[in-house]
Amino acid sequence: MDKLNINDLNNFIESQKSDVERIIARDRKSERIVRKRERDIDEQKILDILCMKRWEEAEENGKVKYITERKWYYEFD
Repeated sequence: MDKLNINDLNNFIESQKSDVERIIARDRKSERIVRKRERDIDEQKILDILCMKRWEEAEENGKVKYITERKWYYEFD
């Protein structure tokens, strides 16, 4: 078994880095990665609060228009 100097290892990694990144980028699917774990309770509450505040701001700024009770128009930026 050969011994490897840390500097040699770092040089090898740097020399192969661009090729490996190119292969990963080429093989990556364009689809969004799906979360595998559930969000914890605190994270869910925080995201709910942020969502509600964003909706209220959109209502105040006139970006939400209520067409009917179940039909809305939301103007995205």
